Amino acid sequence: MESRGQAGRQVKRIEQKWGFGLAPIKPNVQRGRVEAARTVLAAIAQGHLAALGRLDDLSTIKGLFTRTYKKDQWDWFTVCAQLGYPSRKEARQASGTLQHLRRCLRDANWKEATAATAALELTGVPDRLRDFATGTSAPLDGRGFVYVLSTREAPEMLKIGYTNRDPLTRAKEINSATGVIIPWGVRGAWSVAHAHRIEADIHALLADYRVRKDREFFNMPFTEAADAIEKYVTEAR
Repeated sequence: MESRGQAGRQVKRIEQKWGFGLAPIKPNVQRGRVEAARTVLAAIAQGHLAALGRLDDLSTIKGLFTRTYKKDQWDWFTVCAQLGYPSRKEARQASGTLQHLRRCLRDANWKEATAATAALELTGVPDRLRDFATGTSAPLDGRGFVYVLSTREAPEMLKIGYTNRDPLTRAKEINSATGVIIPWGVRGAWSVAHAHRIEADIHALLADYRVRKDREFFNMPFTEAADAIEKYVTEAR
């Protein structure tokens, strides 16, 4: 029999084991994405004719770059890590060029298609897609990351930290710790040299929003934190 306190009460349950952006990718979905990446690589290496009849592959890869800067899908950060953490500017440029290439091939505009494949090569897309297709992680070359985490349930309670490894691994470690009930999701990550020092500088910059001096939690809108971090990181380079 239910107790009086339990009668009619519904418990909100947390089903997902990963935070927003960190969703694992199903093997069959990943296989399709890898095949699409190979189509784009062939178009860049052999010419745009290699992509004829496979325009949907261009849309698939365009979508991967798009989700890394829009940050609106459950697997956005998983994909971002697979693509070697492109910057927002790089991701937008790759997405736009792939969309343009698809339109040129659809409309048989071969001159513009050739220019678009050349542009993709200049932006470093081939290196990212080769690593994506082989599951290879790009070397960090001594750099680390400053990252921002939050939960969907408390989006303005931000955890701002650093790691000298990849932030996807770090986020998974945090979520696997005892006591973490609601999984943290990655809201943003910036590749920097001297990550520990940069983290300390950012903590000082955002001190007015800090919840406790001995914890890396800040109560503020993510957009404000991201703008401040982006500005500081850009000036520090």
